[in-house]
Amino acid sequence: MDNFDLRQITMNRDSTVLTGLSGTATTVSTTSTPSYYLNGKITASTNQSSGATPTTDIVTGAAFKPLTGTTAALGTGCVFVFGWDSSAPTVFSVAQGKVVKTLDVVNGAAAYEFPSIPKTFCPVAYVTIGYIGSTLWLFGTSNWDATTVTIGTVINCAMLPRQPLTAVTS
Repeated sequence: MDNFDLRQITMNRDSTVLTGLSGTATTVSTTSTPSYYLNGKITASTNQSSGATPTTDIVTGAAFKPLTGTTAALGTGCVFVFGWDSSAPTVFSVAQGKVVKTLDVVNGAAAYEFPSIPKTFCPVAYVTIGYIGSTLWLFGTSNWDATTVTIGTVINCAMLPRQPLTAVTS
């Protein structure tokens, strides 16, 4: 295969800035009207203003796995990938990476791995989220400002990096 063959490329075309991951909300927003390539076709979405955060993983179709851990040694986290799916191109879809102990990421024993992405999905941003608390934190259901939740810097992207994330706030 020619490395420069872009006929089936899937990538974000715009700097679709993902915002709104704060406060007593479970919604997300974008700062522009996004467009992207999905298997070589130009597709447009709509600007999200307080758009609903999904409660199911685009990869598994099941509810997101909760983040748990009552102490720093037991706290867990993962990476969440936001994007557009051809089945619902005007609403965000999200894929969840493998849940690992945050302390293991800090000490280099683990990394936040990106999930497998379906061919119908175009990633536009990702963020790491960690949690330590007495109950659990559930993506799409729990508020962004829940006590002891740590939301990393939102990284807007054209495509996902090849390597897993080795820092908890990447």
